[in-house]
Amino acid sequence: MGTNTPPLDQAEKKDYLDKHLFNELRWLLGAATEWSIQDQLKLGLEGYDVQVYALDSVALHARSLFEFFATKATGNHYGVTQFLGVTTPLQSCYEAEWADPLHKFLMHAQDRSQSVLLNSPDGKKELNEMPVYFAREVLRLWEEFENELGKSGKQQDLELQDLARQKRRKAIENAQYVVDSDITRLFASVKRLHLKPVF
Repeated sequence: MGTNTPPLDQAEKKDYLDKHLFNELRWLLGAATEWSIQDQLKLGLEGYDVQVYALDSVALHARSLFEFFATKATGNHYGVTQFLGVTTPLQSCYEAEWADPLHKFLMHAQDRSQSVLLNSPDGKKELNEMPVYFAREVLRLWEEFENELGKSGKQQDLELQDLARQKRRKAIENAQYVVDSDITRLFASVKRLHLKPVF
């Protein structure tokens, strides 16, 4: 534990899950949905770069959640191990494959003319095509986190499991608002498209 990651008691774990982890998840799912909507609409309006903003937001929030779920906790960030009482984080392709490209995308103004292709369920993709895959992988990890919390059978873990489940459902519900927004419906009707939810 470090100065930025003091040990958490049960009330603090609930608060961290309720506020901080949920905040990351809801913005991630909303941004991934917006990215998908913009990808489907293909508006091409100069100065309306919402898809780029959504990509940036997805990368930021996905990286935070991947670090929580799939990497060891450090003195600078909490990890799933502190909640589950285990020493190994959840398994994900993040650590082996996605971490370095995401970090570089967010933190360094480097030459991006030679893009790295990342593995996805649909084959190799550039990072700017990955928002929905990042969000779905985080959701998979979140559900695994819920399941692992339930395995202990301890009341305090069951309470956290229930809270995590509620927060996941709420984040998915919030992402649906992006699909149902007036502006999205307007553009979809002009383009005569039926937009589907991502999650």
